[in-house]
Amino acid sequence: MTQHQWNTGRQYDQYGQRMIATVTEEGIQFSDLSRHIDGLIPLGAYMRGSDLDKRTIEDLVMFNYDQGNYTGNNKTLIWQGLLMSR
Repeated sequence: MTQHQWNTGRQYDQYGQRMIATVTEEGIQFSDLSRHIDGLIPLGAYMRGSDLDKRTIEDLVMFNYDQGNYTGNNKTLIWQGLLMSR
């Protein structure tokens, strides 16, 4: 299970908006570290098992996140390495 990290460039805290996501069997687990929001975006049958590249993961997370198309949960992903700013 590979973890993907990025900064959206939106200004929610001193670091911008730091996002982390990982693809699981249930869908895409994500954490918005800047706003303290964690969620799960279910993947449709056509996407399960697909090898999603980083750009696709970012696009899927941000589109569904902005639309509120996710289930909240209490699994916060941990940022790996240095905190990155914009």
